[in-house]
Amino acid sequence: MSMQETKNQLMRLLEDKDNKVLALSGKWGTGKTHMWRQVKEGSSDEAVKNALYVSLFGLAQMGQIKLKIVQSALPLDNKKSWSAAANTAVGGAKKILVSLHQGFSALDELALLAVPALLKNKVIVLDDIERKHPDLSIDEVLGFIDEFTQLHGARFVIVLNSDQLKDKEVWSILREKVVDQELRLDTTSSEAMDVALGLSPSPFGPEIRKAVEVCRVTNIRVLRKIIKATNQVLGSHKELPAEILARTVPSIALLSAIHFRGIEDGPDFGYVLRSGQPMLDLQDDAEEPEKSLQRKHAAWDLMLSELGIIVSDDFELVLVEFLQSGYSMWGVLDAIIQRYLAEQEVQSARAELRGFHDRIIWDHRLSDADLLVQANALLAKVEFLDASSVSTLARDVASLAGGADLSERIINQWVENAPDDFCPNPDHEFYFQGDFHPKIQRLLEDRGQQAQAQVSVLDACMYLFEHNGWGARQEMALQSASVEDFESTIRAIEPQELRRFMRKMLDLCVHRTAYLTHFGSAMDRFAEACRKIVAGDPESRLAQLIVSLFKSFKIEHELAE
Repeated sequence: MSMQETKNQLMRLLEDKDNKVLALSGKWGTGKTHMWRQVKEGSSDEAVKNALYVSLFGLAQMGQIKLKIVQSALPLDNKKSWSAAANTAVGGAKKILVSLHQGFSALDELALLAVPALLKNKVIVLDDIERKHPDLSIDEVLGFIDEFTQLHGARFVIVLNSDQLKDKEVWSILREKVVDQELRLDTTSSEAMDVALGLSPSPFGPEIRKAVEVCRVTNIRVLRKIIKATNQVLGSHKELPAEILARTVPSIALLSAIHFRGIEDGPDFGYVLRSGQPMLDLQDDAEEPEKSLQRKHAAWDLMLSELGIIVSDDFELVLVEFLQSGYSMWGVLDAIIQRYLAEQEVQSARAELRGFHDRIIWDHRLSDADLLVQANALLAKVEFLDASSVSTLARDVASLAGGADLSERIINQWVENAPDDFCPNPDHEFYFQGDFHPKIQRLLEDRGQQAQAQVSVLDACMYLFEHNGWGARQEMALQSASVEDFESTIRAIEPQELRRFMRKMLDLCVHRTAYLTHFGSAMDRFAEACRKIVAGDPESRLAQLIVSLFKSFKIEHELAE
């Protein structure tokens, strides 16, 4: 049930005094505790309004739970009434206990003895049962609940994060033995966003809401982090044109959600940064794991399309570094926003392209002829698009009946009017791995941009060595490096750089499994480059150095493969 439905149902169940134990379950961060506070504040039942709340997180003994309950009860009763209740419950027990052991004079023991009086006819909320200490057995919790419901008229609301429950048997036992009614909270993205914006306001709320609903983020904590990141990136600009918001907010929301693990089974950074590249066709004879991956990619592509992320550029690349570095890249991102503001025609053209791309996929009512008319209107704005966007547009138009000629005109016009500096941003390696139209690819190669723009293997490796970490640029540089790149680097670099380069690459080889997801087969290509150098001239000093290094790292067998 949604948050509002669950809230209404919980209030109805609490009105029925025969419901001694209620359970409220749902995923972590979806607002269960927030909703309970609303129920408590809005109730006309004094027992509910004065309900006691206790988190079992890390608690290992029932005594600890009881002391926390006492601490929760104290602010609700003045000292006089609490002392009276405690003295009535304890009677002369304290004197007897002190005579047996001096340690029983402590206030903790008095508080424990007062628990039955304090909890009589109370409503008690037990939260985080799934995070209790392993030493606290479920039987103890069951016994505590049973005792206070049967003997002292207490009622319980158990709050549980169902997606973090490691011991499923614990919840099964609770359901079977003590729970009268269970409610499951399935918060919608819109409801979670309502809560998140109430706690973390943003002038970009409507745009963030639209994006997170596409991403289906329901974790309120994650949503607040998305809001914070958006405010941090865009907050210095009081008002932004709709085109800029449409260009930036979806990427901030998606990449932040990925970074803070707010999307179940979603794409990673690399997949988003490669957006705009065509998917491989699914072969009929493909193995099931490959088919499953293709289906997952298809779902991710639909999400990117709905967000309007057709291709990524340096904004997405720097945004990833911004999230990974603890927001230290804000100045670079702000400069990109400033550039976008100065390029209103560019942003307008991109917005129109996103609209056309969306219609060609989803608006089945439009005929190919209708779409060609709309595509023809884009022809006047082609020069304001980047290479990846133009290639994508030409590919879409060519897929329409009778669209081949217009597709060719789009490409020709872009190539003819592209100024010398109108090409992929040199900081963005992903541009050079896109599926460009052949004419655009030839233009870029003629200008020598591709070779100049990529972060070199040496640069990437030195960054890893110096920072003991890496970012998206370094990942892509190593992933795309060829055997020839490694070989030429090893042969050409200075001795001091060679020392560091070899040490780092050999370390990656030794721990290959840990780095596979980040650098792909870079380690294999490095090893192959070393094998080529050794095989080419085994007696050379460089070959002997390589053999010695591989032996020192205990991986000399890789030179024989």
